[in-house]
Amino acid sequence: MAKDHYVPRHYLRRFAINGSTEMVAVVQVRPYRFLGAKGIGGQCQQVDFEEGNKQLGSLLKISENDLAPVLVEVVKKEDFTEPELVALRWLAVTLHVRTRKAAEAAKLFPKRIFYEVIKSGIEAGTLPLPPEGTWTEEMVACKGAPGFLMQNVIPCALEMQTLACKLLKVPGGAFFLTSDNPVVVLNQFCAIAEPLRNFAGFSKSGFQLLLPISPNLCLMFYDAKIYKVGPPQHRLICISKSDVELVNALQIQSAENSLYFHQPTLERDVQSLVSLYAKLKVPIQDGLRTLPGNKHGDEILHLRQLSAKLPKAWEFCRLRRHIKSRVGDRRDPAWSALIEELMIDFATHPNGGSIDARIEKILADPNSLKNIRIR
Repeated sequence: MAKDHYVPRHYLRRFAINGSTEMVAVVQVRPYRFLGAKGIGGQCQQVDFEEGNKQLGSLLKISENDLAPVLVEVVKKEDFTEPELVALRWLAVTLHVRTRKAAEAAKLFPKRIFYEVIKSGIEAGTLPLPPEGTWTEEMVACKGAPGFLMQNVIPCALEMQTLACKLLKVPGGAFFLTSDNPVVVLNQFCAIAEPLRNFAGFSKSGFQLLLPISPNLCLMFYDAKIYKVGPPQHRLICISKSDVELVNALQIQSAENSLYFHQPTLERDVQSLVSLYAKLKVPIQDGLRTLPGNKHGDEILHLRQLSAKLPKAWEFCRLRRHIKSRVGDRRDPAWSALIEELMIDFATHPNGGSIDARIEKILADPNSLKNIRIR
């Protein structure tokens, strides 16, 4: 059975050894192990990851063919045009939902539901015990997660239109890592106010997304109403070695278990980073919480998007002095409501035309506009 890549090779090639080979330096995070130089074609793949979904495979192939040259050009010139920014948004969102770690996180809720239902049946005597004698959650298998997650690309990419974007550049002697789960999401604004909660949703005020795109460059999408990131007129921001370390710390937390970098000789530096920050990694199982219900004995399952934790404040990104948004607010409620209407239209009319045509139809409908304003 064929192996499917869940992080595309065109992305990992930006971190290739010497920038021109099909090899990349690889480190296993837990337990730590330096694997040396490995072929890019053998990384971030799994047998039948796409579960035989030919439509999904075709969609990903088309997306890669469109995005790969844009990424090459942006890395080369260290800048981007507005059309290229559209592609970078799609790249970031696609990588966010496409990985094995993302798929496993998406399975947590249905697996728990299936486990509890069958467990209740066994306890009531209406279902038999499994041949092994003990029913465990590990016995539950869920399919369809990769295809389901790709449905989130459109709404998340549209939400990112209300985010600003900067390119972070390393100083001499520093470098960015990447991983088998390269997109990092966080919300520094909300974490400061309510550290026990999570506001990693793409529509939330204070949302941030970081994606390394080469050893020298990292994309940062952020809420410009909340944060100040470098001079307003500059898209390319040179950051300090200390801030590069913090970006790499977030990448270590985000990784499922593999880190990638462009020079095997940097292994000692990577080992030092892993020893400092791997302890901040949170198991994906922590994204599913069991909360007490209103009645005695009732329980509520709550699935949340886990976000990385910033070990300390960085220098290049600071909170603005006068912030009108409150913790938990949507960044642009009207835009988010329009996106919700759009996704309802996709579900109701699968062949209803392009995104632009659908949005025009929604905006022309008085009832849709009323709903958008109410929200």
